[in-house]
Amino acid sequence: MAKREGKAVEARIRRDRRLLGFLRALASAAGRAGGAAYLAGGWLRDVVDGKPGGDVDVMVAGLLHGKLGEALSTLPAERLGIRKVVPAGRHFPVYRVATSWGAKYVDVAAARGDGRAKGWGPFACALADAARRDFTINSMLYELFPSPKGLRGELVDSFGGAADLARRTIRCVGFPEDRLREDPVRALRAIRMKNERRRYRIDPATFAAIRRLGPKLLPGVPADRLAGELVRSFQANPRGTFDDLLRSGILRAILPELIRKRYGAQRARRRYAALARACPAPIPAAILLSNLLLDLPPGKAEAAARRLRFPGIRKILSTVLDLRLLRNPSRLRHPLARTEAILARQEAPEPFIALYRAAAACDGARPTDLKRFLIRCTNTPVFIDGIDLTRIGFPAGPEREETLLAVREASLEGKVKDREAALKMIRATREKTRAARKKMSGAGPAPKGVRAR
Repeated sequence: MAKREGKAVEARIRRDRRLLGFLRALASAAGRAGGAAYLAGGWLRDVVDGKPGGDVDVMVAGLLHGKLGEALSTLPAERLGIRKVVPAGRHFPVYRVATSWGAKYVDVAAARGDGRAKGWGPFACALADAARRDFTINSMLYELFPSPKGLRGELVDSFGGAADLARRTIRCVGFPEDRLREDPVRALRAIRMKNERRRYRIDPATFAAIRRLGPKLLPGVPADRLAGELVRSFQANPRGTFDDLLRSGILRAILPELIRKRYGAQRARRRYAALARACPAPIPAAILLSNLLLDLPPGKAEAAARRLRFPGIRKILSTVLDLRLLRNPSRLRHPLARTEAILARQEAPEPFIALYRAAAACDGARPTDLKRFLIRCTNTPVFIDGIDLTRIGFPAGPEREETLLAVREASLEGKVKDREAALKMIRATREKTRAARKKMSGAGPAPKGVRAR
């Protein structure tokens, strides 16, 4: 199998002459410095799986990070289309090579581990790097052999990654407990990778380790790393991700408030299923993460969102509040105008409406047809706005917004049908406001028998 998969990788490289030239030059430079270059990571995995492949990852074995940088500096940048080489990576340092021909960049990294310092050869360093990778489908390497006539290669698959791709299986390299202790985020990454791929499964031994260690280790991981994996997994498969988080015990560990809430998990799951049926992927992250918080009291919802470092937290909390308001719009003053304002500030109305309908179904309530309401709003002209209020001398303050909402409510109800009627309503409202202020201030004619001062 390895020979067949290797030929597929070779054919893919040969179809891209610029990539071929870059890899040949890089492999030559690495060899002169005492190392060896290997294709690795997601690009190789996707090509072996018969997919086009995205950004290219190269691992150089036998060189430490500094020596690798020196080797990269010897490459003829203009001829190879290299625009710049930038050191990057907070958790794992790489050199990010921006090219004029690639969609984004090529990541070039030294092999992980201390093999070079121990005097190991490049191939031993490469095998040690593969042994420390997360999953077998990411552990494959493709060794590059430059020659005067071109470039040859050979697939190195020491842990059965190609076979696991064929079986659609996510399996840890070596002992799953060791891989999870090295980086607990791999528990979420396994769930994300499974849900990004159709009909994939997590190997039983790997999932058992995730259930044992994930809930214990993940709460100690920086929350921003968790949030990124959660968002990507939910966007790929909302209900599948939620089910995996629930079965693994990870949801209880990172969001215990939802599990303690009676029927909270069941309600959230129903809403994710409804969202997946109603909306094409990807669903906006704010909608997906809002669903986790809908059943929590406002204070607990905000505390959970901040603890988990949800991206775009203001948008998420605003979405939760808007959905709560729409659960019972009759309690709102100017309910039609307020509903229109809520819908107008949604960046993606369709997913918001889908989540609103799913939430109403969980509440056992009959939802308003917000799509039809939006059409009604579109067909009802806005007769007056804030600029008009400024022109007629209406004072700034909360009363201005309240007046605009009142006029819009009357328009949507059909009581105000043109601009003249809207202006008339505003003037009447202003007179009432003035009279109320005058009454509250105690101004006016002095009562009989009392001498005005």
